[in-house]
Amino acid sequence: MANIFDKIREQFNTTDLKAKAKGSIKSFAQMAKSLTGKRVAGNEFFRDRERLINRISPIHIGKMVTFYYDPKLKATLPYYDRFPLVIPIEIYDNGFLGLNLHYLPPRLRFILMETLYERVYKVENSNEINEKRRTQISYSILKRISSTRYYAPCVKRYLNNHLVSRIYKLRNEDWEMALYLPTERFEKASKQQIWRESRQKMRRF
Repeated sequence: MANIFDKIREQFNTTDLKAKAKGSIKSFAQMAKSLTGKRVAGNEFFRDRERLINRISPIHIGKMVTFYYDPKLKATLPYYDRFPLVIPIEIYDNGFLGLNLHYLPPRLRFILMETLYERVYKVENSNEINEKRRTQISYSILKRISSTRYYAPCVKRYLNNHLVSRIYKLRNEDWEMALYLPTERFEKASKQQIWRESRQKMRRF
């Protein structure tokens, strides 16, 4: 059964956007957004075992992962995301620190990822992702890149014993689509309120 990524990719391939914007990450992401105006069920990510790795594997810095989560301090948190979309940036014995991209509205997620792509992931004079440089992402690197102030609201700590699903690693080619899919599962506050507070945090950064 085709998953949400396959549906979007098929639609993109059958439109003249492919010819007009071949190789354009931004246009591809905009297509993803236009095809997912309605809320997407989180389990649509998990239907295609070839698209997502169906196993718990070691967390790797700089990858993109998603999972269900039950926060330890949920009773006192003002809000939280039960289905994070995370790029890990530091790893600990009992969990990891990561950028949960859901804390930004889709347009700002893209700006953050575009900055990381250009300055951290990308091979010089190439459009390919450099796996070695991907592992060089760290909290300190992000702080040194002033234009990544967009990351400030996204930094979250996750504990291994509060994961309530397997960790699913997204393939590189599906990252841009994932940025625009409305899979966030915020509790105790609306996404509009959370995104508004995220913008306020960025202005103070």
